[in-house]
Amino acid sequence: MAAEPEFVFGAFRLDPANARLTRGRLPVPLKPKAFDVLAHLVRRAGRLVTQEELIEAVWPDTIVGDSSLKSCVRQIRRALGDRVRNPQFIETVHRRGYRFVAAVTAGGPAPPPAAPPHPVAPHPAPTPEQADAGPVLVGRAGELRRLHDRLAQARAGHRQLVFVTGGPGSGKTALVEAFVRPLAGSAAWVAGGQSLEQFGSGEAYLPVLEAVGRLARGPARERLLPVLAAQAPSWLAHLPGLRDGPAPATPSAPPERMLREMAEALERLTAETPLVLVLEDLHWADYSTLDLVSALARRREPARLLILATYRPVEAVLSGHPLRAVKQDLQARGLCHELPVGLLSEGAVAEYLTARLPGRGLPDELAGLLHQRTEGHPLFLVSLVDDWLAQGVLAPRADGWELTTDLDALAGGVPASIRALIEKQLERLGRDELRVLEGASVAGIEFAAAAAAAAVDEDVDRAEEACEALARRHQFLHPKATAEWPDGTVSGRYRFGHELYHRVVAERVTGARQRLLHQRLGERLEAAHARHPAEAAAELAVHFEQGRDPGRAVRYLELAAHRAAGHFAHREAIDYLRRGLALVDRLPEAERVPGELRLQVNLGVHLQAIQGFASPAARRAFERARELCRGVDQGTLLFPVLWGLWLYYKVRSDLPTARTMAGELFALAERLQDPALVLQAQQALAVTTLCLGEPASTVEHMERGTALYDPRRHHTHTFLFGQDPGVACQAFGAVALWLLGYPDRALAASREAASRAHELGQPSSQALALHFAAMVRQCRRDVPGARACAELALAIAADQGMSFWQAGGTILRGWALAEAGDRAEGIALLRQGLDAWQATGSVTYRTYFLALLAEALAADGRTADALALLDEARALVEETSERLFEAELHRIRGNLLGPTAEDEAEASIRQAVAVARRQQAKSLELRAVTSLARLAHDRRRRAESRRLLEETLSWFTEGFETRDLQEAKAQLAEMNR
Repeated sequence: MAAEPEFVFGAFRLDPANARLTRGRLPVPLKPKAFDVLAHLVRRAGRLVTQEELIEAVWPDTIVGDSSLKSCVRQIRRALGDRVRNPQFIETVHRRGYRFVAAVTAGGPAPPPAAPPHPVAPHPAPTPEQADAGPVLVGRAGELRRLHDRLAQARAGHRQLVFVTGGPGSGKTALVEAFVRPLAGSAAWVAGGQSLEQFGSGEAYLPVLEAVGRLARGPARERLLPVLAAQAPSWLAHLPGLRDGPAPATPSAPPERMLREMAEALERLTAETPLVLVLEDLHWADYSTLDLVSALARRREPARLLILATYRPVEAVLSGHPLRAVKQDLQARGLCHELPVGLLSEGAVAEYLTARLPGRGLPDELAGLLHQRTEGHPLFLVSLVDDWLAQGVLAPRADGWELTTDLDALAGGVPASIRALIEKQLERLGRDELRVLEGASVAGIEFAAAAAAAAVDEDVDRAEEACEALARRHQFLHPKATAEWPDGTVSGRYRFGHELYHRVVAERVTGARQRLLHQRLGERLEAAHARHPAEAAAELAVHFEQGRDPGRAVRYLELAAHRAAGHFAHREAIDYLRRGLALVDRLPEAERVPGELRLQVNLGVHLQAIQGFASPAARRAFERARELCRGVDQGTLLFPVLWGLWLYYKVRSDLPTARTMAGELFALAERLQDPALVLQAQQALAVTTLCLGEPASTVEHMERGTALYDPRRHHTHTFLFGQDPGVACQAFGAVALWLLGYPDRALAASREAASRAHELGQPSSQALALHFAAMVRQCRRDVPGARACAELALAIAADQGMSFWQAGGTILRGWALAEAGDRAEGIALLRQGLDAWQATGSVTYRTYFLALLAEALAADGRTADALALLDEARALVEETSERLFEAELHRIRGNLLGPTAEDEAEASIRQAVAVARRQQAKSLELRAVTSLARLAHDRRRRAESRRLLEETLSWFTEGFETRDLQEAKAQLAEMNR
C-alpha cells in the first residue's frame, strides 16, 4: 500500500505517516489525540465533520464527552495560531462540528527538521516589554561585561554565583535575558526557573525543578537524564514526566541527600559543557531552594556552573525572608557576587528610543521628558512608550516616527507613577477582558486560562480568547505552555508581563469579590484534582484561605504538610501546619479540637525532625496536643502525642518522667487493645529501662515486643515513630543482653537487628541498628568490629542528614581509633562527637560516652583530665538517673586512682561491684572484680578478690573468647600460682 501523502496548508506541513507537524523546518508539538483530530479534519478539508464522527474516529473504543474533543481543538488552534472568531484553519459549526477551511495541497517529502546550533535548553520567554524593546539592551554594557567575566570564570571550572538585584521593574530579567540569549552558539547550556509569590511556603525546590525540567525536555535530555539517574535518582521522583521507566524505589530523600545528589549531578553534567542556571525572584523562594543555592556555592569541586539569581533586596528585608542572611554569609566568605541593576540615565533613555523607534521625526527633548517623568525606571519607560503607541500619540511615517501632539500637552498627561499608568491602561480594556484579568489575578502571576475562567464563572473558550487577545497586543499578558488538569481540562497558560501588572489588577478587586473569586477557583480546582488532591494541596489551601473557607483550608494545609514531609521538606511542612493553626479558631466548634490536635501532633513531629528530639518547640506542641486530648475520646491521636513527649524526655535524660510517659503509652495501648501500639510501647519501655540501668527489664520488653512484631504489618511504624520497632527492640535488647552477661546472645541479637534493618531498606532503622551494633562490639572490646559498624552508621547518617546518629557514630569511631593506637585522632573524634551530640540537645548516653573519652585520655597519660570527666559523668548519673554505665564510671575511676590512693581506689571499685550486682549486670561485675583482684596486694585481700573472681567467672556460660573473660581468666591464673 502506498504511503499516505503529506499535506501542506499555509506555512504548515502535516505528515500523518510519521505523526509530525512542522512549520518551515521547525517541529510543532501536538499531543497524539490532538494530532489525530487535526489529521482527520485536514483529510476532509472543506466539508463539515461532525463531533460524533470525530469522536468515533479518534476515540473508537473509548467513551468520551465533547470536552475531550474541545480540548484537542483548543490545542490545535494554539499550535496553528488560529482564532475562534476569525479562523484561518478550523471553523466551528455551532452545535454540529468543525470544518477545515484552509486550502490544502499534497506535498512532497518534508525537509529535515532544523537542528539547533547548539544544545541549549529553552529559557522562559521574554516579557512583552523585552520583546518590544528588541535585541538592544540599553544602559547595561557594564553589567553585561561583568556577567561575561563571571561566565569566563565558570568556563574555567570555577563555579560562580551572581545575585542580580534591583527593585520591581528595574530590568533584572531583561539584563539576564540579554546575557543568556546569545549563548546558544557559544557551547553552553541555559536553564531557568522562577519562584512564585505564595501565601506562605511554596513547593520545595520549585524553581530548580522547573529549570531541570526545561533542561531535560530540550536537546540536553540525552546527556542529562543518564546523569540524573546515576547521580540524582531522588530528583527524578520529583520529575515524573521525564522518567522513561517506573518511579525509583525510594521516591524521596532527606534534604542533605537531595543537595548532595544535585550538586554531584551538576558537577558531572558540566564536566564538558558549561551551564548557566537562572533562578528568578529568589525573594519568594522556598527554603529548600535557598539551601541548594548555598550548598552549590560552598562546594569546592570543579564545576563549569554559573548561577544567576535575581531578587529584590527591599522585599527580602521587609518580608524577613532568609535569603538576605544566606547571601550575606556567602558574600562574607567570598562565595558569591552581587550585581545591582539601577535606573537608566537620560542617555540610555535616548538610546532606547532610537532602538525602539528608529528613523527621524521625534523631537530631541522627548528623551529628557521621558527620563524626567519615569526617573529612568525601565518598566515605567517601556510601559509609557507602549501606551503612547496604543493611543497613537507616537505614529509611524515614511522616514520614521512622529509625535502627534506637542510636548507640553504630552508632559501634562503622563501619569505620576507606573501604577497610575497601569490603572489608565486597565480602564481602556473591554469589560470581558478586564473581568478575565481579575479572575487571573487570584489564580497567580502565572495561570491557566481555565483557572481565570473558573474564578469569574466564565466559559473557558471565551476566557482563553480574551487572554490570547491581550497577549497578541502585548498587554498585561504573554503566553506560556499549555496547562492540562487531571480531569482532562486543557487550556492555554499565561503569565502577567510583570508582577506589578498582577498586583495592580489584584488590588482593584474588592475584598468581598476577591473572596468569592478564590472560593470559586478553589472549588473548581478541587473538582479537577479530586482523584489526587495532594498534588494541588498547597494551591487549594491558598484559595480556601483567601476564600474564607477555614474547614477546607485546614484540610488542604494538612495535606500539603503531609506531601512536603514525603519529600523531607520539614520546614515547608511546619509553615503549612502553623498556617493551619492560625485558622482553627474559625472552624466550626465541633471541628476545632480534633483539627488543632492533628495539626499540633504533626507540628511536633516535624519540629523534632529538624530541631532534634529534644526540641523545646516540639515539646510545647505535644504538650498543647495533650491538653486538647483531655476529656476527649482521642485515643488514637493521644498515642503519638505521648510518644513525642516520651521521646523528648528520654533524649533529654529526664528519665523519671520518661518512665512515667512510657508507662502511660503502655496503658493506653492496652486500653485501646491495639497490638501495634502495644509493640511500640514495649520499645519505649525497653529503651527507658536500659538507660535507667535495668537490663533485665529491657530484655523482658525486648522479648515481648519481638513476639508481637510482624514486619509486613508494622513496617509503616518507621514513618510514624522514627524507627522500625522490631529493629529497635533487638538493637536495644542486644546491649542489655551484654550487660546481663550474655555476650554471644548480645552479638546474635545485634546481627539480627542489623540484618532486619538492611532487608527493610529504611535508613533511620539502619542507622539505629548499626549504631547499637557498634556499641555492643565496643562493650565486647572488639575494636575492628566496633569501627566497621560505626563507619557504616556514619555513612548512612551523613547521607540522610541524621545529625543525632552521625554524632554517635563519630564517638564510637573515635574510641576504636584510640584503642587501635591512633590516640590523637581518636580523642579528637571523641570530643567532636560529644560536642555534636550536645548540639542536638541530647543528654542521653552522655555518661557512657564520657567514660569512653576518659579511658582514651587515661591511656594517653592525661589522668587528671580523665578523672575530671568521670566526676562530671557521675554527677550526671545523679542528676538524670541514667545508670546503664554507672558501674564502669566507678571502676575506671578506681583504676586511675590505684597507684596513688589505694584505699580510695578500692572503695570506688567495690562501689562498682555493688552497683553491677544491684543491676544484675554480670559483664560489668566481671570487669569490676577483675580490677579489684589486680589492686589487691595483701594476703587477706588477695584471697577475697580471688574468691569473688572465681565465683563471677564460674557464672558465665558463653563469650569465653571475649577480652574481658580472657583477661579475667589470666588474672585468676596468676593469683593461683
